[in-house]
Amino acid sequence: MARFEGKGHSTPPLNTVLFDDFTGLRSARIEEDTRIEVFFEHLEADFLRRSIRYTNSQGKEYSEAAPVAVSHFFNHQAHHRRQVHVMLSQTRVPPPSLDLHRIVNP
Repeated sequence: MARFEGKGHSTPPLNTVLFDDFTGLRSARIEEDTRIEVFFEHLEADFLRRSIRYTNSQGKEYSEAAPVAVSHFFNHQAHHRRQVHVMLSQTRVPPPSLDLHRIVNP
């Protein structure tokens, strides 16, 4: 989200432990989901005609068309949800349904 908000790069190293318990993780996820919804509900009319400039995690400068960045943002989240689904499939914990129509209309 920081890239969309013009705040540059804010992703910590991949080995960073952000939360020690599920309660903290869940709370942060709810806050971040709200942040995402508010941002995209209040886009300026020309947002998708712009480019987004940012510095990636290796310190390299990039400029990307906003529609490409937005598509990547949401597809990347789906990618991680699929990873978790696979991990749960390898345990005794039943993974949730990821079928869109079951998520939207439970």
